[in-house]
Amino acid sequence: MKKIILYNAPIDNGNRGCVALSITAMAIIDDIFRSSGEDYNLYLAVNRVRKNGVCQYCAEGLQALNYTQCQSIQLNAKTLAKYILKRGSTDVDLYRNADFIIDIGQGDSFADIYGKQRFELIDGVHRTARLFGKPYCLLPQTIGPFNDEKIRSQAVKSIEKATLVMARDKQSLDYVNKIAPNQKNVREYIDVAFFMPYKKMEFSKDFIHVGLNVSALLWNGGYTQDNQFGLKGDYQRLVRSLIDYFLAMPNVMLHLIAHVVSAERHIENDYAVNYDLWMEYERNPRLVLAPLALTPIDVKGYIAGLDFFMGARMHATIGAFSSGVPVVPMAYSRKFNGLFVDTLQYNHLADLKAMSEAEVLDKVKEAFSKREELKLVIDERMNGVVREREKIMIDDLKIFFKLN
Repeated sequence: MKKIILYNAPIDNGNRGCVALSITAMAIIDDIFRSSGEDYNLYLAVNRVRKNGVCQYCAEGLQALNYTQCQSIQLNAKTLAKYILKRGSTDVDLYRNADFIIDIGQGDSFADIYGKQRFELIDGVHRTARLFGKPYCLLPQTIGPFNDEKIRSQAVKSIEKATLVMARDKQSLDYVNKIAPNQKNVREYIDVAFFMPYKKMEFSKDFIHVGLNVSALLWNGGYTQDNQFGLKGDYQRLVRSLIDYFLAMPNVMLHLIAHVVSAERHIENDYAVNYDLWMEYERNPRLVLAPLALTPIDVKGYIAGLDFFMGARMHATIGAFSSGVPVVPMAYSRKFNGLFVDTLQYNHLADLKAMSEAEVLDKVKEAFSKREELKLVIDERMNGVVREREKIMIDDLKIFFKLN
């Protein structure tokens, strides 16, 4: 019975993109082991533990996924000594006895763009795996950038010591080859959220249904609240311009769709910003405040029913693309460009770091007018590069898990 620890994969987080990665990664692992006829136990590392909790995640089109929660721990030589003194530490024993450790890095957090604290949180499992001599794999994710020299040095060690490194876009692959040339077992794959199942929602045929995902993180200027990501234009003004443009069309119904949610107002709570905009526009009958979705599968199903979509949360735009909806990703970091422009050869991207508000609006207008053409491009990419990368990923994971 193989023991596998999946790390940096939140299952009950308000960020529906991170959860999409987690449940899809779990489903892929489950499919691999089922098809191989091998038994396994999956341990999901979390910050809060239900010690005896074995849980199931059920969803439309996705069979129950069994996993056991385990403690999220980060060890080095000093902290290990403290754990050893606590004889019978089940958490440490689990990591010591694991067969494989796999890490999805919350998709894009193995980098320093979100600060040193986030990087240390992500990188901790790599150090723990090395301490116990366990094979570890970086599942498909954005890797870098690492602008801080000390952080880059730590990252290079974690990359080069990994058994397998899966870059989810070409820019990440090129970056790994540049900073960690000793890592030879690295290849370009694709974001696993492309393979998350969904049930398409149906909307009235009386309108063209357009979706807008407003990122609260960008709306609030990033975590530092001072345009942390260096956007060229005023994001709030751009959002209002987009709303005004689509509401000026009497045959359009515009949906405000949150992809990061919380029960309280928070710097990342998309739903709070959507609600405020909905009220600001006096609850215009053609401006729909999409319901707060409880799972990423629900969000994807809602987006799948639209005729056109634009957004600044990458996994919201992946949800659109992978369900065949014409989409304009609104990029604030190279993770967008690497995936959509380089890997998918999809050139209908609005780069918020390089484009003015007027240029972004023009890009959206052009894509909206060509949405039938975009659908054909998306269909070709999904049946081509996306499916090809899925097969490569599954084949390489079977080798990593020693199932071949």
